Amino acid sequence: MEGIMSWVKSGLLFTILASVILMLSPNKSYMKHISLVVGLLFILVMVHPIMSFFNLDSKVYVSYLENFLKMERMQENMSENHIAMYEESVALQLTASLKESGYNVDEIKVKAENDGSVREIRLSFVSAIDNLEQIEVYLHRLFGEEVKIVYGYG
Repeated sequence: MEGIMSWVKSGLLFTILASVILMLSPNKSYMKHISLVVGLLFILVMVHPIMSFFNLDSKVYVSYLENFLKMERMQENMSENHIAMYEESVALQLTASLKESGYNVDEIKVKAENDGSVREIRLSFVSAIDNLEQIEVYLHRLFGEEVKIVYGYG
């Protein structure tokens, strides 16, 4: 029962956040792109319990978002807004995944290339942690060995 309540709460919180994002969008021409990305993220939030039931990790989410951006790029040139939303969505997914694993994550910032590949991840933790090697292995498995990982505390 607690799992269902948590799932409903996360859906409601994301819906409120999505409404705020859509209301703050600067231009009507960006509205369809922003609402598409927000809708895809909403689907991911709602499907997360099912994915965890089938033991699928966040690599599925990241590859899905990368493929989405590659398809968008084929249709038109990627704007800075697309890249920024992609970076934010990857950061949110990583934050959720690391917090679920028991890490006290303060903030995650992601830098991505125009093709959707992640080139840098900045992790900030609330306090110092001992097992950074596990995080590095996890992130290199998700994004490849060429990703730069920067740590911070406080």
